[in-house]
Amino acid sequence: MAGLLVALSVMAILLSVALPAWSHLIRREKEEELIFRGNQYARAINLYQRKFANASPATLDILIEQRLLRRKFKDPLSPAKDGEFQLLYLNNQGTSSRAAGAAAATGSTLGTKPSGGIVGVASKNTGQSIRTFNGKTRYNEWQFVGIQQTTQAGGAAAGAGQRGTGPQRGGAQPGGPQRSGAQGSVRPDGSFTGPGTSPQGR
Repeated sequence: MAGLLVALSVMAILLSVALPAWSHLIRREKEEELIFRGNQYARAINLYQRKFANASPATLDILIEQRLLRRKFKDPLSPAKDGEFQLLYLNNQGTSSRAAGAAAATGSTLGTKPSGGIVGVASKNTGQSIRTFNGKTRYNEWQFVGIQQTTQAGGAAAGAGQRGTGPQRGGAQPGGPQRSGAQGSVRPDGSFTGPGTSPQGR
């Protein structure tokens, strides 16, 4: 009898140590699932915006009807029984895509009242998170926004990327004078002189 009591006491101690660690692990897995499901909504909203000239869907059901979202996902950390995500709306309907994208990063113009279409989702759970997501440590601050960003093709960066490829204007040509300095001159007889060089090609 005494041995059974000792065994039960040991098991109770082990469980008291293991349960917090197990609970922590389960919570981390739910956080990962929240990020996955939130990104699924953000991706579907982004595809909708691309398909309909940056317009945002009025409901999540439209995403399913348009075959942009497989099904409605539940918030794995929702405090409510329905498990629904909090919908984020673009309150300022006149905001451009680029400005809205910048505002989405800070959440300054996003709201929960229907206005301007759905631009993302967030958890309704106001609890402290284990991990930090986009600098936020509360689940309801983890916003998954699908606003399409405006990108510019070409420009200075593209031009810079093309430099150094192909024949260079003013470079050495086969059979022509060889230039070895940044400055110099070509004489009438075809020879070249420049800083630190000796006449060539006579």
